[in-house]
Amino acid sequence: MDYFFMTGIGSGLAAPQISESRQAIGRQYKRAIAATALLILCVFAWLCFEIPKGTLTHTDELLTAERSREMLSTEPWVVHYNFQQSFEKPPLQYWLTALTLARLQNRTLAVRVWPLLYGCLTMVGLGWLIFLVEPNRPWLIPVTVAVLASSPLFSPEASRGFLDVGLTFFTIMTVAFAQLARKQPAWWFAVAGFCWLGSLQKVPLPFLVWVLIVLVRLTSPAERPALRSFWLIGSMLLAISAMAVWPLIQIVRYEMPFRQIFYHEVIVWTGPSGLGNRPYLAILYGLSTLGGACGLISFLAAFAILFSKKERPSAGVGEIAIVSLSVIGLAILSNFRGVRYIIPIIPFLCFLLALLFYRFLEKRRVIRFRTTVLLIVVLLADFLHSAITIERRRKDAPDEKLIAEKLGTLQHAGTKTLLIKAEQPGGDLLWDSFYLFHGNFRFPVEAYTIEQLRKGRPKPPLIGACVARDFPVVREVYPNVQAELVRAQFICWRVTAQ
Repeated sequence: MDYFFMTGIGSGLAAPQISESRQAIGRQYKRAIAATALLILCVFAWLCFEIPKGTLTHTDELLTAERSREMLSTEPWVVHYNFQQSFEKPPLQYWLTALTLARLQNRTLAVRVWPLLYGCLTMVGLGWLIFLVEPNRPWLIPVTVAVLASSPLFSPEASRGFLDVGLTFFTIMTVAFAQLARKQPAWWFAVAGFCWLGSLQKVPLPFLVWVLIVLVRLTSPAERPALRSFWLIGSMLLAISAMAVWPLIQIVRYEMPFRQIFYHEVIVWTGPSGLGNRPYLAILYGLSTLGGACGLISFLAAFAILFSKKERPSAGVGEIAIVSLSVIGLAILSNFRGVRYIIPIIPFLCFLLALLFYRFLEKRRVIRFRTTVLLIVVLLADFLHSAITIERRRKDAPDEKLIAEKLGTLQHAGTKTLLIKAEQPGGDLLWDSFYLFHGNFRFPVEAYTIEQLRKGRPKPPLIGACVARDFPVVREVYPNVQAELVRAQFICWRVTAQ
């Protein structure tokens, strides 16, 4: 009798306490979400101010820009480069960039606006993922987003016209919906959708992450039964089928070689020509040198979270740590070229590092104060590093851009366009994509070295560009050559038919 009486009193007292606790967490969430939204808005405004500046000179940015531009002048559905069909990358971001190139006057902004939008969506998606895996730590959301926004491997990449940040967003959403699928397996179909979009963005990395998540859950007796469902098997089959559609269209309609289906230029293939060209630890080296104060530490934080004896990670956190380390390990074993290939994993590393900081913020006052000071210093240092990186990468090439624009006005059918470049990479002229894009070329361009020009002697009429050092050789091969425009060391010339 006494037992039931005390239990009733305990239950009656516990209910208001639980209700008050939930209300307190709810109030904290409102403040935390407001702080996160303000932070994302500030980062968005900062990068909006930065991305229109400078001239597109980086190879990968120019490839994005030129492939998108040629969609407007050739076929709108298939990727072209130098007016030939290009099967090296899937088309999603090129389609999007073509839309903005046709509508925005500032073409640098038109190329870079989509990575910026992807970057903001990535921060939002990361905040939502934290809510799913750590629902009792509201302020972990703005702390994690701050760590990610300050990372020199994220904000500078979100300000350039690369494909990686879009792939990062689709990877984040894949993991987030995989967390929802723990309780409602129907969400596996959303995972399949984001895997498909990731394969259209660059490579099917989200699908690899999905497979790793399933493998991790198979090791848990508690989660293994939930994986034996139609929802998981059906969604995986749907994802594989959807990801195969675009390659099959290219093979059947555009006669793409079958070997191109793997987008082989992304990976440094093993073998005599690839195995020894790059160090296997290039990714870890890049994390330590390019990742700022939180670079390599965020990688080590994953181990600290997994093997901590004081606080065992939740199922979702442990899964994220294992999958992140697995992807990095596979990238290292596959000898990927550099740290940019693990950018889609950077938000997860930032989350694990922020969680490590947050655990110290929950301790007694002295430790909390020291951790707060350290966190502020680290964030400021990384934000400064990111700003310097963006500033350093901003380049202008006004003289060579004028040469490219002049060549574009001289182009017409029946006239070849030549670029006379140095024998070795890194010569005086920029790459072909610079001239194609900034000159708005309507016809292909051909790159020649001095020796190739002497041996090949392309038949006039010709137009071309070279540096002053090589112009005497052009005059030697074509005595009637005329300089059309000279800017600094760059010369635009024309050879008429005799």
